[in-house]
Amino acid sequence: MRYMESSVMLLWQEQKFKLMILHARADEFEDLFSKIMRLANGTSFHLARPGGTYGDAKCDGWDSTTKTLYSVYAPFSKKRRSDIRAKILSDFRGARTKWPEMQRWRLVHNDFFGMSAEITRELELLRSDPISQGVEILSDWDPQELWRILRSLPEGDRSELLGVPGITFLQGNDQWDSYAVRNHDTVDPAVLRATLRSLAQLCDNYQHDAILDPLCASAMARALTTWWLDDREVFGSYVEFLMERCEAEPMEASLTSLVFVMSCIQIGARRLGISEDYFIEMFLLNDVDAPPGVKVIAEIARDELAGKNLGIFVDDLEVRKKFVNSCWLTVMHIIGGLSGLMSTPEIFILQDLLVSTQRIQYLSPASDRPAE
Repeated sequence: MRYMESSVMLLWQEQKFKLMILHARADEFEDLFSKIMRLANGTSFHLARPGGTYGDAKCDGWDSTTKTLYSVYAPFSKKRRSDIRAKILSDFRGARTKWPEMQRWRLVHNDFFGMSAEITRELELLRSDPISQGVEILSDWDPQELWRILRSLPEGDRSELLGVPGITFLQGNDQWDSYAVRNHDTVDPAVLRATLRSLAQLCDNYQHDAILDPLCASAMARALTTWWLDDREVFGSYVEFLMERCEAEPMEASLTSLVFVMSCIQIGARRLGISEDYFIEMFLLNDVDAPPGVKVIAEIARDELAGKNLGIFVDDLEVRKKFVNSCWLTVMHIIGGLSGLMSTPEIFILQDLLVSTQRIQYLSPASDRPAE
């Protein structure tokens, strides 16, 4: 049981960390980075705070042992390559002027998706630029790297920064309703740990050039994962973030939510050896215990799977939020139903769902699919 508790705690802390990154403004991300580095490096890491006309001297952190200067870049939205290049050159030139003892320079950014290739290219160009002579340009750090550093720290240090679950299934207190995880006590601890690690990695495995928007898809995946972790606060924050994406990325939020439902229906039908249409009819439309909104979502998903609509967009913001909310309720309803029917732990079905949504390239009409 202790192994299971440690694994759950670590996964909860990883999801809490990534949630903090998603919501953090530029100054908040800098503060989080500084706290992690101070925990990891002790007094050799020095915080940089703006002061008067001198500013922060193009330094967001300084390691006196390795003579490494850290520059933090935390844009809220994706930037053009020209903007990234301007930021890198400006920060490095300023640091070179004001920190002549600098031997290493590293860029730290807050983007989980989509910026790495551009940054890698610009850093390579900087390495060949005469202005960098005598200074080692290190590879960039993204939030994944910061989590790896934080994960390596003692549990007490992580808890100091991230906190711990309020009342969760760690204490055996089921706060949730019938959707709470079932049959988990029969899972071997080693298998459970492997599944937890897989879930954490899968949440961040959505690619920027795929059908689904990686930010919306990752947020949906984390909302589903933290529901299983049985923590109201973290789960609620991910749902809140999804609601924010309904306004910032209306088409992506609607599409992503519906694709999760469609993939879940396909998984259920395949596991039970029945057609998708029959699965929808028997387990969603005729289910008297289905939560509000599930039957509407089921009808829309059935039309999409049959190729009748080929796209969904909800124009009104408040209706769109209800649509997204109903989609994740539908997914949890399907996962809970399959878990009880097949005596399969919900996390195994969730694992299949995340893999499935990452393999989608094109949802063709039923008439165009090869016969099975």
